[in-house]
This record gives sequence, structure tokens and C-alpha cells, in this order.
Amino acid sequence: MHHHPLYIVWQERNETGIPLIDEQHRGVVSIINSFHYMMSENMDNTMMYSCISDTLKNYSHIHFVTEEALLKEFNYPGLEKHIEAHKGLAIEVERIGSQAIRDQNARPLLEFLKKWWIEHINEEDQLYVPYLRSSGKPGFGR
Repeated sequence: MHHHPLYIVWQERNETGIPLIDEQHRGVVSIINSFHYMMSENMDNTMMYSCISDTLKNYSHIHFVTEEALLKEFNYPGLEKHIEAHKGLAIEVERIGSQAIRDQNARPLLEFLKKWWIEHINEEDQLYVPYLRSSGKPGFGR
């Protein structure tokens, strides 16, 4: 039994303090970690790509829709900008993903996902956290 270190280790600083959002972020991280594991075990590429890229696309979409609905509900002033960031990310994942399938090389996709995901949740998502917390609605306290 090999010991596989996780590709992305979840850290407390990744948390927004909003339970549903944190759960979804962890979900995406878990998909990226599974992808990394399959790749390091040299599993069948075609199966791996279709399985992972569909899951990732669908799940990211669920997450973006949830996050955008939440920000809308709170009238977050940075909403438009955040939606643009989501759109850009979706397009980029699509582009790098297609490339990975063409080249039969997932490494660039994995590296992009790791960098993007960690930056997105530690930078962009942290921007709305104080705003939601100050809203006084229950469930958003630290």
C-alpha cells in the first residue's frame, strides 16, 4: 500500500466561515486530489479525463451558482466582478482541459487547478467574507 500525500491539503486559512461554501470548496479540492491520485497511478487516461473533467465542471458550476446566489441575496457590491472571475475560470478550465485530452497529458491541468483554486478561495472569495459577516444574518459569524 503506497502512501500518497494529498496534492492539496485543506488548511484552516482556506475557510470562509460560511459552512455551505466551505463544504463546496472542500468538495472541489477533493476532486482535484482524486484526479492527482489517478494520474500518479497511471490509470487509464480516457476514463480518467472524462470522469474527472465532467465531475469538476459540473461541481464547479454548482458551486459558482450557489456562491453567486448567496452574494446576490446579500446585495454584495462586488458581485458582477465575482461573476466575471467565475466565467473566466470556467473558460480557462475548458481550454486547458481540452488541451490535456489532446496531448494526453494532465499535468498542466492539475497545476492550473491547484494554483487557481487556492488563489480563488484565499483571495477572491475572502473579499466577500467580511461583507457577509457584517450583514448580521445568522450563520455567518466566526
